[in-house]
Amino acid sequence: MINKLQSHINRIRNLLRHDGSYTVVLIPHDGREIKKKSLQTSYFRKAVYTVGIAAIFFFSCVGAMFYVIYQGSTEQRELAEYRQTKQERETKLKELTAMSENMQKEMSALSKLRNQVGEQMKQSGMNVEPNVTGNAGKIDKYAGKGGPSASPVSNISIILEQNKNLQENLQSEIKAWGNLLTNIKSENYRIAVTPNLWPVDGGYVSSEFGNRKDPFDNYSHDFHPGVDIAANYGAPIYASASGYVQQAGWNGGYGKYVRLSHDYGYGTAYGHMSGINVNIGDFVNKGDVIGYVGSTGYSTGPHLHFEVLLYGDPIDPQSLIK
Repeated sequence: MINKLQSHINRIRNLLRHDGSYTVVLIPHDGREIKKKSLQTSYFRKAVYTVGIAAIFFFSCVGAMFYVIYQGSTEQRELAEYRQTKQERETKLKELTAMSENMQKEMSALSKLRNQVGEQMKQSGMNVEPNVTGNAGKIDKYAGKGGPSASPVSNISIILEQNKNLQENLQSEIKAWGNLLTNIKSENYRIAVTPNLWPVDGGYVSSEFGNRKDPFDNYSHDFHPGVDIAANYGAPIYASASGYVQQAGWNGGYGKYVRLSHDYGYGTAYGHMSGINVNIGDFVNKGDVIGYVGSTGYSTGPHLHFEVLLYGDPIDPQSLIK
């Protein structure tokens, strides 16, 4: 097939190389007159050249058109990809900014929690540095690493992933420190409302808790619901625990008397005072001065009658006193 085509092309070339003329005979089938047309070889050459040039021009235009279309399509695709990449980068940057702001707030909250824990530990007399890390040890896992260059969006995604892990660890620390603060506060409150503070400076126990001889006739016995603490007249009397003032005034044989109510079922009472420094309904902190040692009521001399009650029943104060 190719050989035949090549043979025809060679014949056409041979015809066009020689000058001369050719006669074309047109014979109609309907019986009309036969027509003859004489054509010069130069005419064919011009026609072939013209057709060749036209074909070259045509195919050049078609090729250019397809190139422009392809180029435009490529540019549009690249532009669309650029816009998509830009939008993804902006979205991730906004997410990264918001995450960074949240982490700053959480770090501030963590610092505040640590300070509060320190203050609570000072109040409780603890000087040990708390060992609270949460999941902070996992942070090293996401420390900086080297590697081949990546796209800006990929870099931002890596940073976002690292920050998410850091934020999780930070939130874990906040939770751990929050739990510690709650526990210390609870313990400090329990200590504050437990009547274990000696209510006067110095002094000594002149009468124990429980059954005893009557201090006035030395023969009969009675139940002593507290302890008597001999102390200097006018010495300050301190609240043995934090609580509210239930009674403040004269109370028969107890003379000038104060009774405090504390949480966890505790109550305390103070009798034979020379003066009262609180009113009913007042809240007093552990160690606040509530009155002064005296000898009012049924008393043989300056002392403090001190009672501790648990759910209304008297217990030995010395079982709690530090």
